[in-house]
Amino acid sequence: MVWRLLLCLLLLVLPACNAKTDPLKTENTIIDWVDFVKLNGKEYNGVYEAAAASPDTVTDEVVGTVKFRVEGAVTNPGYATKDGDAAFLQEGTHLYAVKGYPDHSLIAAKADNEVGGYKLYSARNADGKLAHTWSYKDLPAERVTRIDVYVYSKQAGAWQRFRSLERADTGLFMELLGHGQKKENYWPVVTGGDPKEYRIVFQTGEPVAHKQSLFRDDNYYYFHPSDTEVLPEEIGRFLTPRMPQSS
Repeated sequence: MVWRLLLCLLLLVLPACNAKTDPLKTENTIIDWVDFVKLNGKEYNGVYEAAAASPDTVTDEVVGTVKFRVEGAVTNPGYATKDGDAAFLQEGTHLYAVKGYPDHSLIAAKADNEVGGYKLYSARNADGKLAHTWSYKDLPAERVTRIDVYVYSKQAGAWQRFRSLERADTGLFMELLGHGQKKENYWPVVTGGDPKEYRIVFQTGEPVAHKQSLFRDDNYYYFHPSDTEVLPEEIGRFLTPRMPQSS
């Protein structure tokens, strides 16, 4: 009788011994990662409302390299991220210093599918807040010197600039944005596919420019500065390529 009891206890213990906790994986667990990279003990998060103002905004100085991509490899919610980890950047991706940020509180990674060719990452402060943000409400409209309009090219697999607004056009464009009408619970009306997206880059002379996405569905132009706002139809004339004037 005793040996049978010991055998039962042994059968219970053996599976537990064999199922050692894998620090990377837990069965049937999907993690919704935020876009992060960890470097020198700091966590950086992707910045969505900013873009490199020009190709030379990002320097050649390499401040770090991605060593491990967690997305698709880690399914353990208790996994502790470490230096060199990134959510979506591929292993071997270099991280570069950005002009105007000698403390490396803002860094960049090459990304062909991003406006300007780089993805920007801001460090988090000790209080957990991003060190740098570019919300639309903080855009200094009086300092906007040029507005670049980008559309996505499926053929090139990248966002391409197809129009730039300067001088008086920038002022009128900003004015039209200011006339947006808030629409709670707005749902785009599209007969086929997704709404057309434009990425608008506001150049202010700084190394980093403000960026906003603007959309067109079957009825309206609209954007999301915070709440959804429907824009005057007149703004559409700035969202088409400038046609050469006939002589």
